[in-house]
Amino acid sequence: MEIEEVRSILVNTLTSDIATSHLRVLLLQDANDTRRVVVEEFKVEFEDGRENIVYNLDTLEGVEHMRTTPFVMAEGSRYRFVISFRINQAIVSGLRFRNKVKKTVLSTNDEIVLGSYAPRSENYVFVFPRHEWMEAPSGLFYRGKYMGRFIFVDDDHVEHLKLFYTFEIKRG
Repeated sequence: MEIEEVRSILVNTLTSDIATSHLRVLLLQDANDTRRVVVEEFKVEFEDGRENIVYNLDTLEGVEHMRTTPFVMAEGSRYRFVISFRINQAIVSGLRFRNKVKKTVLSTNDEIVLGSYAPRSENYVFVFPRHEWMEAPSGLFYRGKYMGRFIFVDDDHVEHLKLFYTFEIKRG
């Protein structure tokens, strides 16, 4: 029986057995992908229904695209980040999301503990902030380009993804 046949059987088999479930996750993963945390997508979602800004980050090209392609938001717009990721190979303990945004003398730092995650083939989804919306600042002083950096790090101080990005706040 070839590996693709085994994968097909595992995908179509539901099980409550923990050992079989763990084996299923390991066999369905890409064996060549050695990353423990794979951030697949970064999305800026707007409350007013404006089109979401989506970056696919599962490849180096996607990470480079986000770094070099700024997004634009209107001052006063309400938004949140939605990040989709998966865990490969081993449990990740104390995963944290750190976000730093700077513009000249203005700077903000956020750190959110996401928790511990087990490997699985489906993505986990993290929404920041979880139950509300952030509001882009308003006024002449706040308009312009901002530089941001977010990092996914765990309790072992392993940086799973460090990403720089830029965005611009324009008059609404």
